[in-house]
Amino acid sequence: MTATTLVTGPRKSGVLTALAAVVVYVALAAGLGNLLSSLVSDDQEVAQFALGHLIPLPIGIALLLLYVRWTGNAEQVWRERPTPTLTPRRWYLVSIPILMTASSLAVLTEVAWAEQAFALIAVITLGTLLVGFGEELAIRGVLLTAVRQRHGELAVLLITSLVFALAHIPGSIIAGAPPAVIAFQLGGLIIAGASYYWIRRVTGRLWVGALIHAFSDWSLYLAADAGTQAASVPNSHEAPADPFIGTLGVVLWIILAVGVVSVIREDRRNKRQDASSL
Repeated sequence: MTATTLVTGPRKSGVLTALAAVVVYVALAAGLGNLLSSLVSDDQEVAQFALGHLIPLPIGIALLLLYVRWTGNAEQVWRERPTPTLTPRRWYLVSIPILMTASSLAVLTEVAWAEQAFALIAVITLGTLLVGFGEELAIRGVLLTAVRQRHGELAVLLITSLVFALAHIPGSIIAGAPPAVIAFQLGGLIIAGASYYWIRRVTGRLWVGALIHAFSDWSLYLAADAGTQAASVPNSHEAPADPFIGTLGVVLWIILAVGVVSVIREDRRNKRQDASSL
């Protein structure tokens, strides 16, 4: 008799299962985060921010990592082939992470550094690193991989961007934002989600998007004195009103619009290649 070895590969995780993982993460980040932060008064900024971020986010991230291990999709979750190595190379997409980083640097010029306590800056730094890593792992890691296994890149772009935006709405609802404000935030968050999609694709690494995401949130929190906000899923990714930042935003929107056309053409190329290989 000869022994046989059962070889198991990555599971083809379902989109609904991946969405459920995202919902659990958001429930912990927004729900548990707000609950814990409410245990202290609003004048205790450092404690409030720490309770809202440093407890629920590590729990959510740990659960996401367990999910990735269970699916066996770590390779697809953490990395992919960067777009500049594909044909066509689409070098113009490299400008997206550059524009996002430049915008965050510009936002930092609006920060009243003299009014910021060191302890608050430190806890916001740690908190936003967790936010960036957790949200990117959930949306551009777990969910993106599940959608990509079943659909083309246009669907991946649209679904991950929309879910990213919707994941931030609970924070706005908890904060009592009017429907018109929530709708406006939703549009801005979809743009942000599309930007992070391309950062992953251009660099080929999830961690790059996580760092840029964390840096963006860090600068926005500090510029808006957001230490008083406790939600672990920030309800807005809007930069201060500044002509230079606004110009960067317009350029980014144009490139993202071209990017939508790009993924439509990419899907068509992939379909033709699949048909020719039959």
